[in-house]
Amino acid sequence: MTTSALSAWRARAGQACVLLFPALFFFLPNHVAPAYSITLLILALWCVEGDFARKWAELRQDSRFWIFLALYAYLLLGMAWTEDVHEGKRALGRYFLFAVSPLLLSVGRRVSPLRCISVFLAGMLVCEVLAYYNWFQMHVFSDWPAGPRVRKDPDDTAPFVDHILYSPMLAWAGYLLLDRCWRAKTWRVRLGYGAFALLTLGNLMFSGGRAGQLVFLILLGLLVFQRFARHPLRAAVLAGLAVVGALTVAYQGNGYFRERVDIAITEVSHYQEMKNTSTGLRLTFYANSIRMVAEHPFTGVGTGDFTQEYARLNARYTPDWGATDNPHNQYLFILTSLGIPGGILLLLALCPPAAWRRRGDGMDQVRVAFMVFFAAICLFEDYLWRSNTSLLFFLYSSIFFAGEVKISKD
Repeated sequence: MTTSALSAWRARAGQACVLLFPALFFFLPNHVAPAYSITLLILALWCVEGDFARKWAELRQDSRFWIFLALYAYLLLGMAWTEDVHEGKRALGRYFLFAVSPLLLSVGRRVSPLRCISVFLAGMLVCEVLAYYNWFQMHVFSDWPAGPRVRKDPDDTAPFVDHILYSPMLAWAGYLLLDRCWRAKTWRVRLGYGAFALLTLGNLMFSGGRAGQLVFLILLGLLVFQRFARHPLRAAVLAGLAVVGALTVAYQGNGYFRERVDIAITEVSHYQEMKNTSTGLRLTFYANSIRMVAEHPFTGVGTGDFTQEYARLNARYTPDWGATDNPHNQYLFILTSLGIPGGILLLLALCPPAAWRRRGDGMDQVRVAFMVFFAAICLFEDYLWRSNTSLLFFLYSSIFFAGEVKISKD
C-alpha cells in the first residue's frame, strides 16, 4: 500500500470516529451495551487513524485528562489498603470510564455538540413514547399487549432503565428542550420544541424518580435566571416564581407526583418511627457514611471496603436499619473510599478548570447547566458508579469543554 493510500485510509478512519461518536448519545437512556460496542469500534478506528503525537499534544493540555486519570489512579492506589479485594475489583470495573476517558476526550473535541444533543433527544423521544405506552397499558388500557418495561419496581414505566437512571435524563432533556425552545427564532420551531418539552416533563412526573424531579426544578430556576442574568435581582425573583409555580402545578395537577411528595414528607417527618423506608434509609446511609469519613478522613476505608465497614457501623449505631453497599451519594462514596484527597479530585472532575473558560460560542450557559445538573444528581445517588449516567457524564464532558464550537439558532 502506498503512503498516500495509507494516509487516505487513516483519514477515513478518523472521519468514521467522528461520525460514530454521536451515536453513543442515542443509547444513554437505552440499553448501554450497544454504546460499549460502538466505543470499541471507535477505539479500533482511532488506533488506525494514528497521528498519536497530535492527540497526545491535545490531551496533555486538557486538565480533564489529568484529573480523570488521577482519580482512577487513586482508586487503584486505594486497593493497597482494601481488605475486600473482590469488591475493590468490582468498584474499579464500575469506574472504568475514567480509564477510557482519554479516547472519549480525544474524539469528542472534534464532534459538534449540537449534533450529539439532537441524537440524545432522539433517543429520549423513543423512550418517552414507550414510557407513555407503558403508563396507558398499566393504568387505562389493561388489555393492550405489555410493552418493553423495567421490572425492578412495579411503578416503573421506563422501557430500558429504572427510574433511578431514567428520571435524571428526563430532567436534563427537559432543560435542553426548554433552552432550545427559548432560543428558537420561529414560532413553528418553538412550538415543536415546546411540545417535546411538555411530553418530557409529563413523563418526568410519572417516572417515579424524585431525584430527577427535584433536579429539574433546580435546572428550571437556573434556566430562568440565565435568561434574565443582566438583571440579577429580577432574574432571582423570576427563577423562584418559576420553581414554585412548576412545583404547585405538578403537585395540584398530578396525583402520582403528589403521592410521591407526600410519602417523602411523611418519611422524613417520622424518620425514627418508620424504619427502612426509602427516604429514611437514605438518611441513615448518609449519617453512617459521615461517621465513616470521620473515622478515616485522609485515606478512606479503601476502594472496596465500604460494604464491610458500613455493616460494622450499621450494627453499632443503627441495628434496626438495613445495610447497603453504597451510600447513594457520590460525594460520600468517594470520601468514604478515598478520603479528602479523593473528594477533592471528584470535585475537580465534576467542575474542571476548562469548564469555566467562557468562549462566547452560545454554549456557555448549557455548559454551566450541565455542571449544575450532574453536581446536583450526585447528591442523591452514586451516578458515576452506574453505567448509563457515568457514560452520560463522560460523553457530555468530552463535547462541552474542549475545542471551539458554534451554536446556531433554529
